[in-house]
Amino acid sequence: MREVTIGDKTLRLKGSTLSLLHYQQEFGRDLLGDMVGMVAGLTGFQALSGGEVDPSKLDFSRLDSVAILRLVWTLARTAAGVGGQFPSFTRWLEEHEDIDIFDPDLLTAAMEEAKKIFFRTGKAVAPAAKG
Repeated sequence: MREVTIGDKTLRLKGSTLSLLHYQQEFGRDLLGDMVGMVAGLTGFQALSGGEVDPSKLDFSRLDSVAILRLVWTLARTAAGVGGQFPSFTRWLEEHEDIDIFDPDLLTAAMEEAKKIFFRTGKAVAPAAKG
């Protein structure tokens, strides 16, 4: 779990396999498929290889800013847990209207949290499943 300060609010972000379901239910899209497009648009972003965001190197012609907001909403939704109420994407945007998607801390936290859960290194197949 990561925390990022946006204005006077602290935003908690957490990735888990439940994030995939939250994303699908709210947006009717696949999170991992959308992340591939996000990373392609964030050419200055090297968090998937351990670096940080360089906003000066963003390729704005390929950037989907709403996709980044959808990812951040999903990670915040996952951090809130399954038992509580959480606002819809539109309502959440209204509540966080001062969010800056080009804030290096926010981009880095979101992408690192996503990387931790969705792009794990190590064994992909359990030993018993190997032929």
